[in-house]
Amino acid sequence: MEIKGVITGDIINSMTVKTEWRKMLLDTIQEIVHELEVLSPMRLEFFRGDSFQIVVDNPVETLKITVLLRAGLKCRTPKGSEQLWDARMAIGIGSIAYSSEKVVVSDGEAFHLSGWEFDELGKRKLSVRTPWKEVNDELKVSTAFADDIISGWSATQAQVIYLTFLNKEFYQKEIALRLNKSAQSVSKLLSAGKESLIRFFLERFAQIMIKR
Repeated sequence: MEIKGVITGDIINSMTVKTEWRKMLLDTIQEIVHELEVLSPMRLEFFRGDSFQIVVDNPVETLKITVLLRAGLKCRTPKGSEQLWDARMAIGIGSIAYSSEKVVVSDGEAFHLSGWEFDELGKRKLSVRTPWKEVNDELKVSTAFADDIISGWSATQAQVIYLTFLNKEFYQKEIALRLNKSAQSVSKLLSAGKESLIRFFLERFAQIMIKR
């Protein structure tokens, strides 16, 4: 069977989001997912109001999509919000036995792994489970470090990292012009956000998935 990625997530502290911003928040998730479709075809569906599932056709890109979704939420948080928008997300990598037009009624290994991992997230905001124990053992450690870094991003750090990872042709000068910042400022934001470590993390995940 073909291997895919499934992301199960929910919005952190969704009940504290102002009523007038709740539709904007859901629309923002849809907009980010649409932008990220340059990485892989995918399908998004909301359930229980503040929860969602995403099926990613290319499992290699699943982790990058998850990281960029968090970055996108952080940098698009409205001014005046008491906290940055963010989401807890659990990735499942595996086969899909039944694919329905409705994501939440589809079934298969990737859905089960994502759901089980999500139920065990606890205070974590990012986790990955695959069918391979040795892969899970490696990712458990690296993902914990990456989650800590991502959770600490400011809105501006998240913004430059989002543009850096999404647009391979963008260099720091182009990002600086787009954001009306100096190239030096962009460089400092990337460094403060530990962009190089997150890049190593994503590249390692891609290497593992390509070999499977």
